[in-house]
Amino acid sequence: MRVKTEEKRQAIIDIAKEAFFSQGFEQTSMSYISQQLGGSKATLYNYFNSKEEIFHAVMESSATEQIADAFQSLSQTKDMRTMMLEFGHNYLNSILTPEIMAIDRMVRAEVGRSDLGKQFYAQGPQRGWLNVSEFLAKRMDKAEIRRAEPWLAAMQFKALLEAEILMPYSLGAVDKPDNATLTQLVATAVDSFLQLYKVD
Repeated sequence: MRVKTEEKRQAIIDIAKEAFFSQGFEQTSMSYISQQLGGSKATLYNYFNSKEEIFHAVMESSATEQIADAFQSLSQTKDMRTMMLEFGHNYLNSILTPEIMAIDRMVRAEVGRSDLGKQFYAQGPQRGWLNVSEFLAKRMDKAEIRRAEPWLAAMQFKALLEAEILMPYSLGAVDKPDNATLTQLVATAVDSFLQLYKVD
Protein backbone atom coordinates (compact mmCIF):
# COMPACT_ATOMS: atom_id res chain seq x y z
CA MET A 1 0.00 0.00 0.00
CA ARG A 2 2.84 2.39 0.84
CA VAL A 3 4.44 1.84 -2.56
CA LYS A 4 1.16 2.79 -4.25
CA THR A 5 0.90 5.90 -2.09
CA GLU A 6 4.43 7.01 -2.99
CA GLU A 7 3.82 6.27 -6.66
CA LYS A 8 0.64 8.35 -6.67
CA ARG A 9 2.36 11.23 -4.87
CA GLN A 10 5.20 11.16 -7.38
CA ALA A 11 2.71 11.04 -10.25
CA ILE A 12 1.08 14.22 -8.91
CA ILE A 13 4.47 15.92 -8.64
CA ASP A 14 5.45 14.91 -12.17
CA ILE A 15 2.18 16.14 -13.66
CA ALA A 16 2.30 19.39 -11.69
CA LYS A 17 5.93 19.97 -12.66
CA GLU A 18 5.13 19.70 -16.35
CA ALA A 19 2.11 21.99 -15.93
CA PHE A 20 3.99 24.60 -13.91
CA PHE A 21 6.85 24.70 -16.41
CA SER A 22 4.62 24.83 -19.50
CA GLN A 23 1.87 27.21 -18.38
CA GLY A 24 3.14 28.86 -15.20
CA PHE A 25 2.12 28.69 -11.58
CA GLU A 26 -0.88 31.03 -11.78
CA GLN A 27 -2.43 29.32 -14.80
CA THR A 28 -2.13 25.84 -13.29
CA SER A 29 -5.09 24.91 -11.11
CA MET A 30 -5.70 22.04 -8.75
CA SER A 31 -8.56 21.03 -11.06
CA TYR A 32 -6.20 20.84 -14.03
CA ILE A 33 -3.70 18.70 -12.11
CA SER A 34 -6.44 16.33 -10.94
CA GLN A 35 -7.78 16.04 -14.49
CA GLN A 36 -4.34 15.17 -15.85
CA LEU A 37 -3.93 12.69 -13.01
CA GLY A 38 -7.20 11.02 -13.94
CA GLY A 39 -8.65 11.31 -10.48
CA SER A 40 -10.73 13.67 -8.37
CA LYS A 41 -9.68 16.82 -6.55
CA ALA A 42 -10.44 14.94 -3.34
CA THR A 43 -7.69 12.46 -4.21
CA LEU A 44 -5.31 15.34 -4.86
CA TYR A 45 -6.11 16.94 -1.50
CA ASN A 46 -5.35 13.65 0.23
CA TYR A 47 -1.73 14.27 -0.70
CA PHE A 48 -1.38 18.06 -0.78
CA ASN A 49 -3.30 20.83 0.97
CA SER A 50 -2.70 23.47 -1.69
CA LYS A 51 -1.13 24.29 -5.02
CA GLU A 52 1.69 26.03 -3.14
CA GLU A 53 2.42 22.81 -1.29
CA ILE A 54 2.63 20.93 -4.58
CA PHE A 55 4.97 23.58 -5.94
CA HIS A 56 7.32 23.14 -2.98
CA ALA A 57 7.26 19.38 -3.56
CA VAL A 58 8.17 20.02 -7.20
CA MET A 59 11.10 22.15 -6.10
CA GLU A 60 12.31 19.47 -3.70
CA SER A 61 12.11 16.79 -6.38
CA SER A 62 14.09 18.77 -8.93
CA ALA A 63 17.65 20.06 -8.96
CA THR A 64 17.00 22.04 -5.78
CA GLU A 65 17.93 18.83 -3.96
CA GLN A 66 21.43 19.19 -5.40
CA ILE A 67 21.61 22.79 -4.21
CA ALA A 68 20.51 21.75 -0.73
CA ASP A 69 23.21 19.07 -0.73
CA ALA A 70 25.80 21.70 -1.65
CA PHE A 71 24.81 23.87 1.31
CA GLN A 72 24.68 20.94 3.71
CA SER A 73 28.09 19.66 2.63
CA LEU A 74 29.94 22.59 4.21
CA SER A 75 32.42 21.15 6.68
CA GLN A 76 34.32 22.87 9.46
CA THR A 77 37.04 20.21 9.43
CA LYS A 78 38.34 20.75 5.89
CA ASP A 79 40.80 23.40 4.77
CA MET A 80 38.81 26.57 4.14
CA ARG A 81 39.83 27.17 0.51
CA THR A 82 39.30 23.50 -0.36
CA MET A 83 35.85 23.55 1.21
CA MET A 84 34.85 26.80 -0.52
CA LEU A 85 36.03 25.48 -3.89
CA GLU A 86 34.03 22.29 -3.42
CA PHE A 87 30.93 24.17 -2.33
CA GLY A 88 31.22 26.75 -5.10
CA HIS A 89 31.52 24.10 -7.79
CA ASN A 90 28.54 22.13 -6.47
CA TYR A 91 26.46 25.31 -6.10
CA LEU A 92 27.08 26.66 -9.60
CA ASN A 93 26.73 23.22 -11.16
CA SER A 94 23.30 22.98 -9.52
CA ILE A 95 21.87 26.41 -10.28
CA LEU A 96 23.03 26.41 -13.91
CA THR A 97 20.37 23.98 -15.06
CA PRO A 98 17.24 24.52 -17.19
CA GLU A 99 15.04 23.28 -14.32
CA ILE A 100 16.37 25.79 -11.81
CA MET A 101 16.10 28.61 -14.35
CA ALA A 102 12.48 27.61 -15.05
CA ILE A 103 11.66 27.60 -11.34
CA ASP A 104 13.35 30.97 -10.88
CA ARG A 105 11.42 32.55 -13.75
CA MET A 106 8.15 31.11 -12.48
CA VAL A 107 8.69 32.42 -8.97
CA ARG A 108 9.67 35.88 -10.21
CA ALA A 109 6.54 36.02 -12.36
CA GLU A 110 4.44 35.52 -9.22
CA VAL A 111 5.98 38.41 -7.29
CA GLY A 112 3.23 40.92 -6.54
CA ARG A 113 0.48 38.36 -7.16
CA SER A 114 1.09 35.92 -4.33
CA ASP A 115 3.45 35.05 -1.47
CA LEU A 116 5.11 32.32 -3.52
CA GLY A 117 8.32 34.33 -3.92
CA LYS A 118 8.53 35.07 -0.21
CA GLN A 119 7.92 31.42 0.67
CA PHE A 120 10.42 30.22 -1.92
CA TYR A 121 13.11 32.57 -0.61
CA ALA A 122 12.55 31.62 3.03
CA GLN A 123 12.52 27.87 2.39
CA GLY A 124 15.28 27.82 -0.21
CA PRO A 125 17.94 30.49 -0.85
CA GLN A 126 17.73 32.21 2.53
CA ARG A 127 18.03 28.94 4.46
CA GLY A 128 20.92 27.77 2.31
CA TRP A 129 22.93 30.96 2.54
CA LEU A 130 22.39 31.10 6.28
CA ASN A 131 24.37 27.84 6.34
CA VAL A 132 27.16 29.60 4.47
CA SER A 133 26.92 32.53 6.87
CA GLU A 134 27.32 30.17 9.84
CA PHE A 135 30.24 28.43 8.13
CA LEU A 136 32.00 31.76 7.61
CA ALA A 137 31.25 32.94 11.17
CA LYS A 138 33.01 29.89 12.60
CA ARG A 139 36.00 30.49 10.33
CA MET A 140 36.08 34.07 11.57
CA ASP A 141 36.12 32.74 15.15
CA LYS A 142 39.20 30.71 14.20
CA ALA A 143 40.79 33.85 12.72
CA GLU A 144 41.08 32.20 9.30
CA ILE A 145 39.40 35.24 7.77
CA ARG A 146 38.91 38.73 9.18
CA ARG A 147 35.95 39.51 11.43
CA ALA A 148 32.92 40.93 9.61
CA GLU A 149 29.15 40.55 9.39
CA PRO A 150 28.78 36.87 8.36
CA TRP A 151 25.59 37.35 6.33
CA LEU A 152 27.13 40.18 4.33
CA ALA A 153 30.21 38.04 3.72
CA ALA A 154 28.01 35.18 2.52
CA MET A 155 26.17 37.49 0.12
CA GLN A 156 29.46 38.83 -1.23
CA PHE A 157 30.68 35.26 -1.81
CA LYS A 158 27.40 34.49 -3.60
CA ALA A 159 27.84 37.55 -5.81
CA LEU A 160 31.40 36.56 -6.69
CA LEU A 161 30.37 33.02 -7.62
CA GLU A 162 27.52 34.19 -9.85
CA ALA A 163 29.13 37.35 -11.27
CA GLU A 164 30.52 36.08 -14.57
CA ILE A 165 27.99 33.46 -15.54
CA LEU A 166 24.52 33.63 -13.97
CA MET A 167 23.00 36.54 -15.90
CA PRO A 168 24.20 35.56 -19.39
CA TYR A 169 23.21 31.93 -18.76
CA SER A 170 19.75 32.86 -17.42
CA LEU A 171 19.15 34.98 -20.54
CA GLY A 172 20.23 32.20 -22.88
CA ALA A 173 23.26 34.19 -24.07
CA VAL A 174 25.72 31.42 -23.16
CA ASP A 175 25.62 27.69 -22.56
CA LYS A 176 26.43 26.05 -19.26
CA PRO A 177 30.24 26.10 -18.92
CA ASP A 178 32.16 22.84 -19.09
CA ASN A 179 33.73 21.42 -15.96
CA ALA A 180 37.13 23.04 -16.52
CA THR A 181 35.62 26.48 -17.07
CA LEU A 182 33.36 26.06 -14.05
CA THR A 183 36.36 25.13 -11.93
CA GLN A 184 38.18 28.27 -13.06
CA LEU A 185 35.16 30.51 -12.38
CA VAL A 186 34.87 29.13 -8.86
CA ALA A 187 38.61 29.43 -8.18
CA THR A 188 38.55 33.10 -9.22
CA ALA A 189 35.55 33.77 -6.96
CA VAL A 190 37.03 31.95 -3.95
CA ASP A 191 40.45 33.57 -4.28
CA SER A 192 38.85 37.01 -4.65
CA PHE A 193 36.79 36.40 -1.53
CA LEU A 194 39.76 35.19 0.51
CA GLN A 195 41.79 38.20 -0.62
CA LEU A 196 38.93 40.50 0.43
CA TYR A 197 38.66 38.84 3.84
CA LYS A 198 42.29 38.03 4.53
CA VAL A 199 43.47 38.62 8.08
CA ASP A 200 45.66 41.73 8.34
